[in-house]
Amino acid sequence: MKIPLCFTAAVAVLAPSGCDPIAEPQLCGQIPQGGCPVGRGGTCDDAACRALYDCVEGAWTEAATCDSAGEPAGDGDAGGGPGACEVVTLDRSGEAAGCSPALQQPDCPADAAETCVDTACWTGCIDFFLCTEEGWRAIAYCDEQGRVNVAP
Repeated sequence: MKIPLCFTAAVAVLAPSGCDPIAEPQLCGQIPQGGCPVGRGGTCDDAACRALYDCVEGAWTEAATCDSAGEPAGDGDAGGGPGACEVVTLDRSGEAAGCSPALQQPDCPADAAETCVDTACWTGCIDFFLCTEEGWRAIAYCDEQGRVNVAP
């Protein structure tokens, strides 16, 4: 069976107009020795954590160094000194599994926001959602300065 040339040309023109592919998240791989990920609840209270790291654009970035007393090392402020990580803490009450449809960027799951306030928006995410029994619920967003804000 011969396919008309005009049909083949139309398919070739329309094919690229489908959905834009979503960029794959950049995984950081093995965390440095003695490091704990801030996005997964790592704190200096854990004796195994000598430093806290944030996964930023596919590379582990040190967010804070922990002292032997279980506190972030630094000049005494809560952030652990200049450039330290202020961890995003979200209320995950009512969390469920299996929400559909799946989120597509720039919408991301709540897990993607639970890193440093200043770096979570570097992922390309704009809004962060929590899966609940009622469906997706907006839980945080990136502001104009590129910082995560917890939704009211």
